[in-house]
Amino acid sequence: MKKQCLLIICCLVIGFVQAQELFVEGGKSITSFAFKDVLSNELDNLRPTNHTYLDLGYRGDLFGEQVKFIGGLGLHTYGSRGSDANATNFFEWETTYVSLQAGVDIEIIKANRFSFHVRATVAPEFLMQGTRVLNNQVLDINGLEDFDTPIIFLRGAASFEYKVSDGITTFLQYRYGQGTQLEKSASGGELTYFSQDIGLGLMFNLKMNTNESEGTPQ
Repeated sequence: MKKQCLLIICCLVIGFVQAQELFVEGGKSITSFAFKDVLSNELDNLRPTNHTYLDLGYRGDLFGEQVKFIGGLGLHTYGSRGSDANATNFFEWETTYVSLQAGVDIEIIKANRFSFHVRATVAPEFLMQGTRVLNNQVLDINGLEDFDTPIIFLRGAASFEYKVSDGITTFLQYRYGQGTQLEKSASGGELTYFSQDIGLGLMFNLKMNTNESEGTPQ
């Protein structure tokens, strides 16, 4: 796993150096958990909660201008809440992960300054901090067996882009994702994350700036 993460980090660094576009994106997430114990019994009564996310990344040509590579870093918060009517318990989780993202961006339709894109990304994510609330008692879950392994998040997205100027593009994006643990916990339980994101972003065209500087007389 460490070798894979180092490879992704190297690709991200090389990509940033050779990037044609840089972007920043932030928005709201509706997230939930699904938990199965060693006997595959699911924890019932879990409900989604609202959170936020922030992504920084780059985009560059992969196969022409229609199919591009994207990569970057993200800070994502996930959570879920529920209750046990039989035991009259209330519980809630909130976790924050840092992610290393890589994927493809495909331009489907372009009309004047507008364009429609689809994206697919994969991201290993690592727990930065997390808490569990049980009947108003707060517990730090860092290092607990159900959360001590990284997760792999797969996401699909659709975005509408509007070219404000030659150097700046704004976009609105919706994406859905599912994250699974790389390894089961020591107890044999399985924890799965679900996330729906709606975000706004800005894209900065570095290729245009490079071309302008190359054409500037000395």
